Amino acid sequence: MKKLLCAVALGLMATAGAFAQVANVKAAEKIAAAGDKADFAEARRLIKEALSNDETKNDPYTWYVAGLIERENFNAEQKKTILDASADKTPMYVSLANVVPAWLQVYTLESQSADGKAKLKFSKKVKEALMVDYQQLLNAGSFYFDQKKYAEAADVFDKFLDIKRSPLFADEKAVSEIDSQAMNIAYYAIASAYTANEYNKAIELNKKFGDFALNRKELLQMVAASYLANKDSVGVLPILVEGDKLAPEIPFFVANIITIYQNQGKEGEAIKYLENKLAANPSDAMALLMTGTLYERTDLKKALEWYYKAAKANPADFNANLYLGQALYNSAAKLYENSSITAEQAAVADNLLKAAIPALEIAYKTNPENVKGLLGSIYYQQKMEDKKAAIDNGTLDVGTPTLGDLTSLIASIDFTVAPKPQVTTPAQPTKKAPAKAKAKGRK
Repeated sequence: MKKLLCAVALGLMATAGAFAQVANVKAAEKIAAAGDKADFAEARRLIKEALSNDETKNDPYTWYVAGLIERENFNAEQKKTILDASADKTPMYVSLANVVPAWLQVYTLESQSADGKAKLKFSKKVKEALMVDYQQLLNAGSFYFDQKKYAEAADVFDKFLDIKRSPLFADEKAVSEIDSQAMNIAYYAIASAYTANEYNKAIELNKKFGDFALNRKELLQMVAASYLANKDSVGVLPILVEGDKLAPEIPFFVANIITIYQNQGKEGEAIKYLENKLAANPSDAMALLMTGTLYERTDLKKALEWYYKAAKANPADFNANLYLGQALYNSAAKLYENSSITAEQAAVADNLLKAAIPALEIAYKTNPENVKGLLGSIYYQQKMEDKKAAIDNGTLDVGTPTLGDLTSLIASIDFTVAPKPQVTTPAQPTKKAPAKAKAKGRK
C-alpha cells in the first residue's frame, strides 16, 4: 500500500511538472505579446525551460511560442530602427534569424503525427508569418555582409534558403522556386562562410545548396580549399575532380589532385589520371605540366621533356614557361655539379642556360616578380650586363621572346658523365749507382 501511494505521488508530481511547463509556455506567449511592456528576457527564460523538459520539448506549441517570442522582438526592434535610423540593427536581425529554426521545427513535429494524419494547427500560422517575413533575411544578410560579419551573413542566407527548400512551402511557388535570386544567395552563403574561415559551414552549405549556386567554378575552389584547410584529403578529392571536369583551364584543381596522389604515394594513380586527361586533350598544357612535376623528383631529363611539351602546347602560358625555364636551369646546374664533366657536356650545360632565357622571359611578361630572381642570375652568368642591370632597376623590356626547338638539346643531356680516369705515373725501377770499374793492372 505504501509503495502504491509513493508511485501515485510520483505520478502526480510528474503531471504537475508537465502542467507547470505548459503554463510556462502560455505565460511566455502572453509576455511576448504584451506590446511595449513585453519582457523578452523573461519570455525566453520560460520557453527555454519548456524546451528542456521531456514533457514539452516535442510539443509543436512550445516551438511555435519560441519562434513567436523572437518574431515579436524582431517587430519591436524594427520599430526602433524606423524611429531612429542610427539605431543598431543587430538585435533586430538576431531575433529574425532565431525565428526560422523554431518555426520550421513546428512543421517537422506536426507533419510527423503518430496516427499518420498531420494536424497543421500551428504550421498554418507559421506559414502565413514566414511568407511575410522571409525576404527580410536578405536585408539581414546584406547588413552583415557590408559589416564584414561574414559568419552571420552565411547564417541568415542559409536560413533564407532553408525556408525555400522547406516542404512547408512546397505548394507556394513564389517561395519555393529556385530562381536567379536563390542561386545568387546560395553563392553568397557558401562564399561568406569560406571568407569567415568557417570551413565546416562552407562544406555543409555546399552539400545543401551547391547544386544550384551561381559561379560554380569559383565556389568549387572555395569548397576544396575548405576541405584542404581541414586536412581532409578524402573528402576533397571528388570536389577537385568535379572542378577539373567543369573547368580544366583552372590549374588549381588538377594541381591539387596530383599533389594529393603524390602525398599518398599513389604516383601510378596520378599518372593514370593525367593520361586520361591527355587522351581527351593531347594539348592540355596543365596535364602536360603536371606530368612533368611527377617525374622531376626522379628523372629530371624526362620532366624537362614534359615541360617542353607543355610550353609548346601553350607558348604564352606562364606556368609552362616558368617550369621549363627552371628545369633547364636545374639541368645545367646538375651537369656543372659533376667535377668530372667533359668539355662536351659543359657546352650542353651552357646551351641549357641560354635556352632557359626565352622561356623565363615569356614568363616574365606575365609575372615579373616571380621570375626576375632566376632570370637575373642567368643574365649574370651569361655576362649579359645590360639586361642584368635592366632587370635590377625594373626597366627590362624582353620584347617578344620565342622558344626555340629544344628537342636535340634535351636529348643530348647526360647526367651520368663518367669520372675522368686517374692519371698515375708508372712505377720506375730503382736506380742503382753504377759499380766502379776495377782498374786493370798492368801486366
